[in-house]
Amino acid sequence: MMDTICTEKFYGGKVRKRKLKSNVNWVKTYRVMPSHILGPTQFWQVFHRQVDALTTAAEYSTKTDTLCTFAYQRPSDGSRRFVVAHPEVYWWYYKAKPQEERCSYEVIPKDSPCWLYLDLEYPVELNPLCNGSRMTRTLIDIIRVYLLTHYHLLCDRNNFLILDSTSSTKFSRHVIFTMKDMAFKDNSHVGKFIKIIYNDIMLYLKSDMQSHGILNQFNKVDIEEMLVETDHGKKLFVDSGVYTKNRQFRVYLSTKWGKQSHLTVSTDCTHNPVNKCRDKELGIFLDSLISYFPNKQNLILLEFFNRSDVKAQLYSKTTPTQYSHKSDNQSSPYPEIDKYISNLVDPGKIRIVKYSDKTKTLRYEIYGNRYCENIGRCHKSNNIYWIVDLNKKKLYQKCHDEDCSDFLSTPKSLPEEIAFMLDIEGDTLISRLTVNENIT
Repeated sequence: MMDTICTEKFYGGKVRKRKLKSNVNWVKTYRVMPSHILGPTQFWQVFHRQVDALTTAAEYSTKTDTLCTFAYQRPSDGSRRFVVAHPEVYWWYYKAKPQEERCSYEVIPKDSPCWLYLDLEYPVELNPLCNGSRMTRTLIDIIRVYLLTHYHLLCDRNNFLILDSTSSTKFSRHVIFTMKDMAFKDNSHVGKFIKIIYNDIMLYLKSDMQSHGILNQFNKVDIEEMLVETDHGKKLFVDSGVYTKNRQFRVYLSTKWGKQSHLTVSTDCTHNPVNKCRDKELGIFLDSLISYFPNKQNLILLEFFNRSDVKAQLYSKTTPTQYSHKSDNQSSPYPEIDKYISNLVDPGKIRIVKYSDKTKTLRYEIYGNRYCENIGRCHKSNNIYWIVDLNKKKLYQKCHDEDCSDFLSTPKSLPEEIAFMLDIEGDTLISRLTVNENIT
């Protein structure tokens, strides 16, 4: 189920009135983010289901506005809701929430580019002599050498953003490797890369190995210090289980529900910002997001399948074929069909049209006309869309309302002149589309 934006609900009610220096009372019920022609899209939708949020974020993102999916826990019971928004817009409302209510997570989409990230932790009571800061530096330096060895990638400690939420009972840090126009293909590749390092260290420490090309460069005592006591025995202070599909990862300044251990920049962090913003806090927030890349086309993606199968290539060359012929515009390779759909949904407009080469379909997202054949009236908030099946020369209406998710309107035949055009020119048009996209 999807709800429209309600910022008052999101950050917990009215902003307290306060007097400004000019003695003008702050009387707004909630702070509405000012809109600017060069600013990010104000798109904001709240969902009960993560899958719906992820689908919407993918569908509504554009080359100029990348939308992300965030999860937040409700103060009353800790239950989770999902927000799709531009990160700058989310930050605007998120930072206005009372500190104790900042329980937010970034959802890292599967099969999506992401930065290398680490979740470091150990129980303080069982490890009273551990120096978490020194252990973090040792691990970062080891990762730097692995990046240099496998990808010829030279980086330093300034490329690592260190966030800390350590409490009296638990050492806890998030470490994010940030480098402009550089990312891993997805978090499964990050997971494989980190697990290789993890296993190398464990083997090096548990056996009497005298030689290891990378680890021999470090003091073995420093490496041994990263091995900590837990309730389940000794292990590295690295959580290797945070690389699952659609992982939720706590964001900057956030705490877990019911606790007061907020993620803040560690005192030993020397990170150089990638997202340089006038608002320094916004820049930290953007840098801390694992899967936010506003300019994916320039990304160099690092792939790691195993120690002998390592690659680095441009994002555009690794994009799956089935997506390469999609067009995120208000027009398609079939202007006659575009015109027909425009007349069909009038007074509504085509917001976006996507062409899929794999299914040979056109998908028209509509705004300004929410009439749904399933309920026989307009939806209050959810938009509709039309699917054109080019093989069958049929079209049908669907909508984004959860109650109508399985609904498919009675198929309508395309006009004869358009059907004839598809028979004669279809292959030519698709070939032309492929050539043009290869050029751009």
